[in-house]
Amino acid sequence: MTAVHQVLVAAGPYDAVSGQAVAWRGLLGGAGYGGRDLVAHAQPNTPDAFEPLADFEPGAGDLVVVRYSAWSPALMRLLDGRARMLLVYHNITPAGYLWNHSAAVAAQCAVGRIQLPEFARRAAVAVADSHFNADELREAGAAEVRVVPILFDPGRYAARGEATEGAGPSVVCIGRIVPNKRHDLVLSAFAAFQREHAPSARLTCVGEPLTPAYGTLIAGLAARSGARGVTFTGSVPQPVVNAALAAGDVLLHMSEHEGFCVPLLEAFHFGVPVVARPAGAMPGVAGDAVLWADADAAVAAELMAMATEDAELRDELRRRGSERLELFSADRTTAAILEAVEEALV
Repeated sequence: MTAVHQVLVAAGPYDAVSGQAVAWRGLLGGAGYGGRDLVAHAQPNTPDAFEPLADFEPGAGDLVVVRYSAWSPALMRLLDGRARMLLVYHNITPAGYLWNHSAAVAAQCAVGRIQLPEFARRAAVAVADSHFNADELREAGAAEVRVVPILFDPGRYAARGEATEGAGPSVVCIGRIVPNKRHDLVLSAFAAFQREHAPSARLTCVGEPLTPAYGTLIAGLAARSGARGVTFTGSVPQPVVNAALAAGDVLLHMSEHEGFCVPLLEAFHFGVPVVARPAGAMPGVAGDAVLWADADAAVAAELMAMATEDAELRDELRRRGSERLELFSADRTTAAILEAVEEALV
């Protein structure tokens, strides 16, 4: 059978794009498609299944799945290759968030957005994992875009590490510590919640910082916010994330730009109420299963108080989250993935 390869700009042990590539490989293998998973830049401890992209030459009848989340010069020769292309757009963070903190990453993102139209036009099939990303693909010139959400596997959330215990409410924030995710607003909102409602509340921020210097910057903001009981875990295995969510009372997400936001689905899976900003793809992913806040710390703090204190509201949010999660069932997404692959091979 025709080989279906996957190409990533970057891969790591815990990032969402790498996780989706691994999930797709299991699905593709089960459907009888062989192929390789290739990466331009592998972070330390990246799974061995990812091979270097540098010398990759697909066959004329192969399909190459390009997971587009940044730019690399190694991607450019795929535009002139003989193989068919299925473009999966995971979104690219606007470079304006990044120039002051990592010029190299900002440049990758800026060029990635500039080059997106070439990949959109080259692809036999263009896929976005959210309607928000689909709109960007259409603006880039893709003739037709399929929305195929992330492949959400409930089995990924069975293993549990140890959670930090305490007397007060547990607030969890999950996501890389990068400027667009606005951890400064998370800290302000949590400090207000602690000050006005729950002095013994705890905040656990799970995610790797953009750079060590940016991590130090955010840690300094935490110290100056007046908040107590704030923990930054860094990049951790999935069982540790699972433990934090399973023990959590509310997920707080104040991001300004999101292409999907997997932690929303993770919170729904664990029955954890969510307070978030209606930014980027998040409203399309979460619908009415979230308490939507603005950038005002006092507003977010009040919503956190409601989410932790009102038992009836918590039950209603759990019900809505469970209903929303059904839209992302593995069976439904599997069918959409295989349909996109089969169309790209025609």
